[in-house]
Amino acid sequence: MPTDLSEFESRPEKVMRSSIEVGADGGEFTTGELTRPIQLASDWNAVLEGFGLDPDEFYVVDDTVRMSKWQQSKRTESGDRDVVWLYSYKARFARCSPQATEADVEQLRAKIDKWRPKTTKTVGTGEPCTFVINWADWQIGKSENGGVEATVDRVQKSIEDCLTRIKELRKAGRNIEKVAIFNMGDPSEGCSGNYSAQTFTVQLNMRAQLNLVLDLWTQGLAAIQPDIFASVLCNHGEWTRNGGSKPITSDSDNVGGYLGDTLQRIFGDDGPSEWHVAHDEMVQAITLSGVRVAITHGHKISGKEFEWLRGQAQRLQYEDGVMPRLWITAHRHHLSIEDFGAFWRFQCPSLDGGSKWFSDMTGKWSTHGTLTMLVGNHDLRGWSDVAVL
Repeated sequence: MPTDLSEFESRPEKVMRSSIEVGADGGEFTTGELTRPIQLASDWNAVLEGFGLDPDEFYVVDDTVRMSKWQQSKRTESGDRDVVWLYSYKARFARCSPQATEADVEQLRAKIDKWRPKTTKTVGTGEPCTFVINWADWQIGKSENGGVEATVDRVQKSIEDCLTRIKELRKAGRNIEKVAIFNMGDPSEGCSGNYSAQTFTVQLNMRAQLNLVLDLWTQGLAAIQPDIFASVLCNHGEWTRNGGSKPITSDSDNVGGYLGDTLQRIFGDDGPSEWHVAHDEMVQAITLSGVRVAITHGHKISGKEFEWLRGQAQRLQYEDGVMPRLWITAHRHHLSIEDFGAFWRFQCPSLDGGSKWFSDMTGKWSTHGTLTMLVGNHDLRGWSDVAVL
């Protein structure tokens, strides 16, 4: 493999040579010595082409790039010697995820439409409580671990499991007076602006993502028939313009608000009796069987988490006179339950396909699941019977 990579000048007579290892999903390369640094995305395209790779099929994974830089003496045309800078890069590259065709999307939507859960209703007794279902970080459109179809299967299974769980709890004597579904954020993946490789890895465009989420939300509400539905604002739901990473209008320009509004229009009087769809507020407070619950996606949490939650709880108390006893957050994809004394905080797991980047960087991964619980004064903590389904 020659060290000359497109318009990049190199010094093939030197010891450091270019090399590449190619696998089914990508690989790793070393450029060899270059006489100028790589600074633009088009430069990386030239590097890929120099190795015989199509930039439309492969992309450089930017967080793996390693650069070496050193000085070397060089004789000029006049016979004098001068010092020049030389550069070399080592990086991983990956194959772009194939875009789903319109036929693929229609097949998925037809599959969703045909699915029906099997369940029967039972009635429990005892102190009233509310069964809470937290739909968190589905990120429909992601390609990891089976992609969209695998995520849809997990969502539908969780709906069935929730119906089974409600029946079990009522049979055990829990008096579930209401059922609440919370969209805890990031139901869709988005196509750009959240991380550099997003456009290369998503399987669906924005229109297809929103349609599939709406299909699943509609199906979930029809099957579970909740009394309460709430939807928060989220970072993957921010509608941006001209390639920016933040909305240029207001926080209300968000998928969480839009899909919640649309769902309410679809169901009208036949849907939940309570709707709590965020407009531009990042935190909402809802009373469930006598217990005040605060919900937020979690992407706005900064600094020490406890201090942020406590400050927001005090603000909520100032605004409506009630301090929340429970906090429910998402965004981090991992299950966590913490007792802060003044309140409990529940961090929701997700149903998405995971994050290769996160696992590569940390060695961690999250286990799929939907967080459910009972909320009410039936328990001195204000909650009980937590289950990840």
